[in-house]
Amino acid sequence: MAVQEHFEGFDAEPEERSRSAQKREAQEIRKLAEKIADLGDLSFKQLNFPDDLIKESLMVARSLKINSDERRRQLQYVAKLLRNEDLDDLRSQINSLGATPKADLNALKLENLRENMILGGIKVINEFCSLIQDTDRNKLRNLVKKAQEELKEERVDRPAARTLFKLLKAEVKRSGVELPSSLCAKKEDN
Repeated sequence: MAVQEHFEGFDAEPEERSRSAQKREAQEIRKLAEKIADLGDLSFKQLNFPDDLIKESLMVARSLKINSDERRRQLQYVAKLLRNEDLDDLRSQINSLGATPKADLNALKLENLRENMILGGIKVINEFCSLIQDTDRNKLRNLVKKAQEELKEERVDRPAARTLFKLLKAEVKRSGVELPSSLCAKKEDN
């Protein structure tokens, strides 16, 4: 009599993951890469990456125009690098930051306003001062000028930019004014 092998049935886990599961995981990693690339400067600098190549690749992606093919391809490359890493630590760091666009929209708006002010100069300063009229224009202008010099020197620490962020945050909080999207939209002409 022939011995019949035991049938595991359909409840047993397959030995390989399905292609759909692999695609879902790849999309999830790609979304994580986009989320990191869209973080503000302060939040991005707080992250500890598992590999320096990942950080450098993300910095390149952050410098590219938002909806460009170059940025899309760069983020695909970053996602490819991230697939080989344990992402639990990186995800927990991002969740603890609280400065993602959905979690802390005001911090992202203020970071974009600061960068627009540094890149746009007097035009953006005037627009901000017309919104909050009792702002110390000279102090604001001096901080923007120092932050522009830091940007030209490619300084990593950028203390004037941090001080400018704190001033903008304090002024917006004090006045209670809602910042218009024209001031806070991330400019794509970097």
